[in-house]
Amino acid sequence: WWPRVAPLASTAEVAELVRGAALGVVLHEGADAPLAGAPVPAEGDVVVVVGPEGGLTGEELEAFAAAGGAAYRLGPTVLRTSTAGTAAAAVLLAATPRWR
Repeated sequence: WWPRVAPLASTAEVAELVRGAALGVVLHEGADAPLAGAPVPAEGDVVVVVGPEGGLTGEELEAFAAAGGAAYRLGPTVLRTSTAGTAAAAVLLAATPRWR
């Protein structure tokens, strides 16, 4: 197993990835749930959606939620897009024995 970064995709394409994942995570600064508490499954794909520097739109959030994605926050500050994905992967890896 090795993590991979997918190429740029439309909201609809990302929503389909979320729909097919064992866990769909949508990083959002307004989320109530901390990412460290996400229920990482023992098997299956984990899709992490990181928005652009300006943030995700309400329509994008709705599309990902309709596809089964859950919104999580990384912490009290907003990270740049370039670091948010890496930080999210570290949190998810630390929160589960899946990759140990």
